[in-house]
Amino acid sequence: MAPASAVTAPSPATPSWEAEITLTNAPTVPPATTIPIPSPVPTPTSPPPTVTPTSDLLSLDERLQIFDEVWRIVDEKYLYADFGGVDWEGLYPEYRARVMQAQSRDEFYAVMIDLVAQLNDNHSRFVPPAAVEAEDATASGREIRVGIGVIVQPKPDGGFVQQVFPESPAARADIRPRDRIIAVNGRPYTASDGDLQGAVGTSVRLTIARPGAKLRDVLLTRQEVRSSILPYYRRFPGDIGYVSVPTLWVHDMGEQVSGALTDLVAGGPLRGLILDLRSNRGGWGDVLSAVLSHFVRGQVGVFFGRDYVRPLVINPPAGPDLRNLSAGLVVLVDEDTASYAEVMAAVLQSEAQAIVVGTHSAGNTETIYAHALRDGSRLWLAQEGFRLRDGSNLEGRGVVPDVLLDVDWTRYSEDDDPQLLEALRLLGGGPK
Repeated sequence: MAPASAVTAPSPATPSWEAEITLTNAPTVPPATTIPIPSPVPTPTSPPPTVTPTSDLLSLDERLQIFDEVWRIVDEKYLYADFGGVDWEGLYPEYRARVMQAQSRDEFYAVMIDLVAQLNDNHSRFVPPAAVEAEDATASGREIRVGIGVIVQPKPDGGFVQQVFPESPAARADIRPRDRIIAVNGRPYTASDGDLQGAVGTSVRLTIARPGAKLRDVLLTRQEVRSSILPYYRRFPGDIGYVSVPTLWVHDMGEQVSGALTDLVAGGPLRGLILDLRSNRGGWGDVLSAVLSHFVRGQVGVFFGRDYVRPLVINPPAGPDLRNLSAGLVVLVDEDTASYAEVMAAVLQSEAQAIVVGTHSAGNTETIYAHALRDGSRLWLAQEGFRLRDGSNLEGRGVVPDVLLDVDWTRYSEDDDPQLLEALRLLGGGPK
């Protein structure tokens, strides 16, 4: 299962920091760091690009074969027999005509992307060949990319730094996770800036905001960087472990999490554990099962298609068995926790009696399957839903926290993170 592409409504630019907590005796939420937003710099709007026929245009027969194959797979295998209210049959003649009229490979692929996007389930998608290569490289967790060495999550007031790769320009400039990139070369950061990749040797000036610190500018030169997407873990006083799992999309993330838990246990028995799934948008089913195996056993739910069900059965882990933590398990979620990360949180809540802290998750939990196409492109199609053992379906609802703590945690340092502090309080952990 690929990471969900759903993006929930962004928080207001000036959020309220009043926390709503459904349990008693919760801590007072400290004020968040206010991050100034630079004045917008007008950007000229470019006219739509002119499509020029190219010699690499797929033949009409090839285009129609790919189109018909995609349309047929969706028609036969899509999870929802009513296509979510979309007139799938009616789209056939319209999009077939557009495929026939395409004047370039890019135009053809744009038509195919738009066709699958009509399903509007925030999971299914058509991926052109070049993007398939990039997708596979990302899933390896060890791709070589040119840039400054960060993974950034766009926010209304800048780019939230989620990961900084070792020995990268960003690492050398002391950019850290939880920093915010608020300006790029003097203009506000936007989602189109992405992870700030570019050509080798090119420079970029960033304005960095860090909770509790003054703004600073850094000048970085892009280079080849080996990505290294890993869980972050530490031990808190009171024998409380903490593991942040950024994604389930990297193939070996299950092994990485098992290694993190093994390291934590090697320092002495754990009384409790905090599993941080905030901003985790899901990934692979085998990674889901591998992480769950440390906390639960047996059948924990079912996946269902149009005309079948298959159980989700969890087997013993390769690493530590943490089913009997004396202080318990806390799972952190937010509105960007999606897909199999939501399934993980819900299973732990229902089967391992984990306390879920944070905000409602995205509610986008279909399982998608990859279909390789003849030209090297790929169709990801939602073919399964998920139900817990009690019959609960998370789709459109999400995980409901036991402790609703509605704050933008990305504006806080780790030491002042209200949701993390509440998790420590629940587990009886000492000061950090």
